[in-house]
Amino acid sequence: MDVTRTRTGPRVAALDGLRGVTIIMVILGHHSLIWPNMALAAVPAVDGLFLGGAVVIFFIVGGYVVTRGLLAERERGALDPLKFYLRRILRLGVQLVPLVLAILMIHKFDPTDPSRSSDTLASIANVLTYTWNYYAIDNVFSARGDLGHLWYLSVQQQVYLVLPLAVLLLGGLRRGFAALLLVGTVAITINRFRVLGDDGWFTASLLTTTRADGLLLGALIAVTLPFLTRWAKWSSTALGLSATAMVALVLLHASFGPLSFLKIWGVMFAVAATVAVTALVVGGPLGMVGRILGTRWLTAVGNASLPLFVWHVPIFVTIARHTPEWSPSLRSIVGLAVLVAVTILAQRFIEEPTRRWLRDSSRFRSRPRDLTPSAGCSSSET
Repeated sequence: MDVTRTRTGPRVAALDGLRGVTIIMVILGHHSLIWPNMALAAVPAVDGLFLGGAVVIFFIVGGYVVTRGLLAERERGALDPLKFYLRRILRLGVQLVPLVLAILMIHKFDPTDPSRSSDTLASIANVLTYTWNYYAIDNVFSARGDLGHLWYLSVQQQVYLVLPLAVLLLGGLRRGFAALLLVGTVAITINRFRVLGDDGWFTASLLTTTRADGLLLGALIAVTLPFLTRWAKWSSTALGLSATAMVALVLLHASFGPLSFLKIWGVMFAVAATVAVTALVVGGPLGMVGRILGTRWLTAVGNASLPLFVWHVPIFVTIARHTPEWSPSLRSIVGLAVLVAVTILAQRFIEEPTRRWLRDSSRFRSRPRDLTPSAGCSSSET
């Protein structure tokens, strides 16, 4: 869910639009929290919209955007892993701190909150330290359920601890770096199948070593982008075919059986999503699919994907807990209205100011190395 500001123009809008489609699918996947027996979720083909698995697109887009930024900083001689970590902590912290404050207020003043104080504090501590996925695995019955979706941010941040160091060391060896990322992706996929068989779906769905394949695929796109531009003229065709494949996979999701997002369905969906993201960033024409993804409302939703993601589960869980007598449709309308209102406020007063601050402040950007020739150095030593 990183902001795609690496380029200007319709191509960035289309990538934002893809993120918009993704967050809509994620929210649909969690809509059972507020409407447990939605009739649409039982309709063949349509039921695939509610079965999850779309989060891999966020991983791929995020891995691409972050890796491309790190590679650009390295080329300028401005890559500082410590400042990168600081930017990431601030970027997500400004969303997570208000959330955990809200959770603390709910726990203190809401008599229907089922969690113990010790469990709430432990859950919050692990969310803020991005170890939540491992805590949830070890404390499945006591970890707060309204924070469960934040496993995604923990996996992301854990990979981002290693990524800037990898770019620093291997960024100049693109082919070797790409090969390493590809091997890592395959290894994570194989490990997910192994853990699923040995330890069950819950562990397989939360471990960094089973879910980080999308991040590595995104990094692979960024690393190989200079080699991929020769295929730019085929980008519209590739985008159309990959989008068609993703739609077909979603519609056929239920036919692949339970937990298919962790199995072969998930592998095929990740491959199709990787092709789609590559087509959006490699250059060349975007075609009809690109124009659809670039529509204003989809890009607006994509730009708000982080607050939408962070807040939707706690809002749904809290409202559902307080409205057992309401009709599911009324509960859904109220839940979505509250989510939209909170997102607008978070976007205006938290998200956008933070983006500008991190972009404009020199405190969070390393200065490029001095490129001015000096005694004993030739101008080619840049």
